[in-house]
Amino acid sequence: MNSRSVVALIALATGASASPASGQWRALTFVRDTAFDLKALGFPRPAQILAGRDGRMLLAPEYFRGEVVAFDSAFRKLPWKVQLGRAPGGDVLIVTQWGWVGDSIWVLDPIYKQVAFVGSDGSVRKSIGWPSWVRPFWRDRRKYPLFANMTWHAAYADASLLVEPSQPRRLLDTPGHDPNQKLLVRIDGDGRILRTVARMPLMDGRFQLRSGTEKQWLTVPNYPKTAWSVSTDGLRVAVVSPMSADSGAFRVTLVDENGDTVFSRRYAVEAARIARARIDTIVAGQRAFGRYTVEQVRDTIRKLTPAFYSPVVSVSVGLDYSVWVSVRRPSTRVEDAEYFVVDAKGEPQGVVTVPRPTRFVARTLDKLWVMQQDRAKQTNLLVRFVRGGVRGARPSRSGRAVASSPPTRSPG
Repeated sequence: MNSRSVVALIALATGASASPASGQWRALTFVRDTAFDLKALGFPRPAQILAGRDGRMLLAPEYFRGEVVAFDSAFRKLPWKVQLGRAPGGDVLIVTQWGWVGDSIWVLDPIYKQVAFVGSDGSVRKSIGWPSWVRPFWRDRRKYPLFANMTWHAAYADASLLVEPSQPRRLLDTPGHDPNQKLLVRIDGDGRILRTVARMPLMDGRFQLRSGTEKQWLTVPNYPKTAWSVSTDGLRVAVVSPMSADSGAFRVTLVDENGDTVFSRRYAVEAARIARARIDTIVAGQRAFGRYTVEQVRDTIRKLTPAFYSPVVSVSVGLDYSVWVSVRRPSTRVEDAEYFVVDAKGEPQGVVTVPRPTRFVARTLDKLWVMQQDRAKQTNLLVRFVRGGVRGARPSRSGRAVASSPPTRSPG
């Protein structure tokens, strides 16, 4: 990461589709505002950081003992903490995932197998044990199977949880369930499914052939994978679907915590065509399997292989519900990473270019929080950048902030 500024290229797009030809390009600079030394804040080792919309920063150690502490936007320590470990007052042993629930937070503790809700005073207000199964209500037994596992993503004030269930067990016929889809569902504390929030294709570029009792996995080269992400408060889920039949096109769908669509719009960036020779080389390496002839195997892979490289790499949701789609374009330099950004209503804001790799802690349309390493001092820095050279509030003279360099504009 350049220590002075992050260059952002903003595409002035119009209409529902944003492409390089749809508007004039201009450069916009995110200027380094200030940096905070995590070692001086009591975190000599890497820390987990949860940023809030109000500017608060919560820091948690990546080990079993210690404290979760909070700072305001100027990194003045707040009278709030959560004791970790088995010491007196330690209701949480370790934090592996967390997020916001209004002004409070939820934390995932896999050792105690709990989701703990921590109030604004730092005390555990409620604890939910891990359900053994994700299961439907009896009335929905034809819509969902049983699921033996889950991945956690968010928690809500009503103590419901947002999870991605996996390992289905079909004890009954479930005509309402599509086994080719991945689900995000809200469940109660007993694991019962309350509603579906989002559906994504299960296909990730690998598929299985079966012949009798034998199985074989095959990989489709450059398969356009769907990307998705959940905001830190669970109130927005962004799903980005590449449109393989349309070069460089992808659809961004943003839904709320109940699964209602906020917006769903098509956008486009430059895309590179996959060389036919490359596809032929990959397909030529396939062999027959069981009852499938070599031509059947090769034809199946060839039909699933897109004509263009997918421009979509990943997606993140900002604190202000802006959507940041990591894109790959032919003109992108190897050392750079690009993010196509739309606001909370789906209006295109542009393409932000940063050095690769950049570890984002949080982002909005006006600010970026980035983790950097100071190898000379053997410490980690949390660096705040502000858009357009607008300076943020200066930290108090506590000796905890690293002096900022004068803002300069990086070469475009």
